[in-house]
Amino acid sequence: MSPRITASLATVLFSSAAALHIAITGTSQGIGLDAAKRLIRDGHTVYHLNRNSARSAEAAQQAGGGVPMVCDLASLASVRAFADELAGKELDVLCLNAGIAPSTKAEAPDKTADGFESCIGTNHLGHFLLANLLAPKVSRIVVTASSVHDPEQPGGAVGGKGGATLGDLSGLGPLTTGGPTMVDGAALRGNQISGAPPPHWLISTGAVAYDGSKVYKDSKLCNVLFCREAKKRLPNVDVRSLNPGFIPTSGLFRAPREDNFFGATAFAFFAGLAGFAVPIDVGGERLAYVATSDDVPRGAYLSAETGSKAATYAEGFDDGLISPEGQDEALAARLWDRSRELVGA
Repeated sequence: MSPRITASLATVLFSSAAALHIAITGTSQGIGLDAAKRLIRDGHTVYHLNRNSARSAEAAQQAGGGVPMVCDLASLASVRAFADELAGKELDVLCLNAGIAPSTKAEAPDKTADGFESCIGTNHLGHFLLANLLAPKVSRIVVTASSVHDPEQPGGAVGGKGGATLGDLSGLGPLTTGGPTMVDGAALRGNQISGAPPPHWLISTGAVAYDGSKVYKDSKLCNVLFCREAKKRLPNVDVRSLNPGFIPTSGLFRAPREDNFFGATAFAFFAGLAGFAVPIDVGGERLAYVATSDDVPRGAYLSAETGSKAATYAEGFDDGLISPEGQDEALAARLWDRSRELVGA
């Protein structure tokens, strides 16, 4: 494991003295919006990348400035159009922060404009294309990952029927009738793990079980593997990632709250008491720090530790805590090649 990051709060604001041009996906709420506010306050130029013009305009208004732009990660055409629009503008840092989480009760997936499962299509494939298109312009890419990519971490073991695993990637591609809905392509995988009988519709159609909780975890594993392989494929770009911590008040926690309000609320409450729930403003400050700090080693994965209410940056980030599958070099290479084939990068 690499040495622990030892940035103090004094150096957080900010290690980079120069004003930067920073594009952030998902600034309409959560840590993306909070980070945008901080960055604008400290003199950086922020491009707000959201799925429609209204959300970006509102984000710019709430953040106190910045440039509202449209980049719908669920549409490869929209991603390409945004990259073309940005061609004549300055850009130093790209933050791949946006994300969606499907309902844990969904029996079938939603689709992106290009026919991919919506969570993988948005959280991984849309970001993958965006990063590849903008890599020649930027010196740094920051990916908002999560500890849920690791089945051995508390978040990775909670909810759904199984932890993150991508298997042989046979399910990564456009959805087809009766075909796999999960990246690993394993028929009935989630139900086999839990031991519960599959729902009636699954027996009759023979389709692969859809697990909204697992697919989100899989998307975060894709993020971690993207960063690992990017060190080789994008040698001129400092690609770093962070787990900002468990943030129950963020938009990503909306689906669990809607699916099981009392259970999700109780879990968030006790997480706060235990000291491992993170407020949005702390998550936003962490994202802003990783986006601008020159003290972070190239290619680092910074994970917010749990169990310490008093965690500062020196105590709250560790360069490590990646699952065994997240360290699989061969899998990272296969995921990159398959993703490039799917998005035409």
